[in-house]
Amino acid sequence: MKDHFVNPTEKDLSDAESASKGYDNPSFQHDEDLEQSDQLKTKKKTKENKPEKKVVGVFELFRYADWLDILLMVVGLIAAAANGTGLPLMIIVFGDMTNSFVLSGVNSNASKDTSVNSSICPSIPGIDIEAEMTKFAYYYVGIGFAVLILSMIQVWTFLVAATRQSARIRQKFFFAVLHQEMAWFDSTQIGTLNTRLTDDINTIHEGIGDKICIFVQFFATFLAGIIIGFIHGWKLTLVILSVSPLLAASAAVWSTLLASLTAKELSAYAKAGAVAEEILTAIRTVVAFNGQQKALAKYDANLELARSVGVKKSITTNVSLGVSQFLIFGSYALAFWYGTKLTAEEKENYDIGHVLIVFFSVLVGAFSLGQAAPNLESVSNARGAAYEVYRIINKKRLIDSSSKEGYKPDKLIGEIEFRNIHFSYPSRPDVKILKGLNLKVQTGKTIALVGASGCGKSTSVQLLQRFYDPDQGEVTLDGQDIRALNVKWLRENIGIVSQEPVLFATTIAENIRYGREDISDAEIEKAAKEANAFDFISRLPDKFNTMVGERGAQLSGGQKQRIAIARALARNPKILLLDEATSALDTQSESIVQAALDKGKDMETAPRLTSCEGSE
Repeated sequence: MKDHFVNPTEKDLSDAESASKGYDNPSFQHDEDLEQSDQLKTKKKTKENKPEKKVVGVFELFRYADWLDILLMVVGLIAAAANGTGLPLMIIVFGDMTNSFVLSGVNSNASKDTSVNSSICPSIPGIDIEAEMTKFAYYYVGIGFAVLILSMIQVWTFLVAATRQSARIRQKFFFAVLHQEMAWFDSTQIGTLNTRLTDDINTIHEGIGDKICIFVQFFATFLAGIIIGFIHGWKLTLVILSVSPLLAASAAVWSTLLASLTAKELSAYAKAGAVAEEILTAIRTVVAFNGQQKALAKYDANLELARSVGVKKSITTNVSLGVSQFLIFGSYALAFWYGTKLTAEEKENYDIGHVLIVFFSVLVGAFSLGQAAPNLESVSNARGAAYEVYRIINKKRLIDSSSKEGYKPDKLIGEIEFRNIHFSYPSRPDVKILKGLNLKVQTGKTIALVGASGCGKSTSVQLLQRFYDPDQGEVTLDGQDIRALNVKWLRENIGIVSQEPVLFATTIAENIRYGREDISDAEIEKAAKEANAFDFISRLPDKFNTMVGERGAQLSGGQKQRIAIARALARNPKILLLDEATSALDTQSESIVQAALDKGKDMETAPRLTSCEGSE
């Protein structure tokens, strides 16, 4: 069967091609083939090495919006577009009001100058200026009230939708992190994840919030201003619009550069945050060894990259903003000059009202385009921040404890067997930890793994919990490969006490209850007594309601280990794993705990796998 997959040699290919093409020298064609192959490899390598654009699409930002969020955003966009027309409409009112003032002034001067020949200055119909101004005042109030209502609607709808989406993204991100396999955590800094959970998702919230509707509002002002300008004076409008492409081009370049630099800046700060969290978590060790200066130097080194990227980002932002403002004020100068020229040359087509309407409408529109561009900064930041967040959410999990797939046996006997296990950690694939491990644990039996540090005792325990899968061989439970079992079901039937017990920053009772959610207070006390922890808990001021501090910092090593044992006993597990579970206990406490572990009907039938330090 293998022979069918044997490839012909390069010489065979070169000879065949040279014969078909009439070459006398096969080696010549062989060299040519190699050259073409090298060119293809070079092109492929260049394509593979091309840096990936680490931003998501604009519409992809809203991938976690539900129907209500979409409805709110649609209503907000409509309100923003309507709100954007408010200022151009007010300019029309202002132009008509200016004409009324001018006509009123001309009429008043004509009536006073009786020497003017009627043929030269025909009579102008009288204008009740007070009535006219009252009418325009009503227009202003109406537009202002409409803008007020529309502004409230557009901001409220987008902020509500953004808050709902951010909460959903935060939940999905934390869920995805909690259900990743252990191999992923071995190569991922926890501080980086914490930064993404807070700073990056806040950046996404800002990008999908009211900045978008404000951009739409300014863009609607731009369009309305241009349309009004063409209606009232197309020549002046075209002249002013000659600057608009430059404004749009500067905004596009700015947005692209900003998105790229933001992604790099967030990545740099995430690394610095990971270093800070690691140092603060081990603050007692840092202070004990006077490592403050070393910690500061390490943190500063990681901040240096963030500072460099931040400087580039600031320079890019301010230069782009300066260019935009220069183009806007340049359009002001051009409009003033050409508008005055048209008023003097084409009096029949351009009165003072029309010139002001065109002038302010187009300039306000152009200025609004410039104001709209900075709002794209938040969207660009969000696109860069969402890349890593969404990638982690969508990452395929090889060992997923949230999956409902897998076999769930009705009855668990507890026969455990390791068959020819070969394993190396994914983060260190060159270091072989287990080489052909074979081990069988019968139900009701206690098996101790004794060996030097690093020989694979804890690794065997983690393989049974299915934190990792072996490179070769299989781990079976009641004859069934654990890879075919449901991960959540498997871990629910296993109790674990690790050599470095971890407690959470809550009460002692809540830490024990972590082993089984439906446990009663009486069962908590029973588990504490069996773990020889009840006496020292009773001497505490708040007893079981005592806060243990961050990672159990308020308790000694032995006290933490006894609470961890009580937590494991509270579960009444079918399989009990003890990874040097009594290493921090004195001889008397260890004997009491060992006796407690042998008590109970459930525990008698449960297989136990324990490990301890010793010679090989």
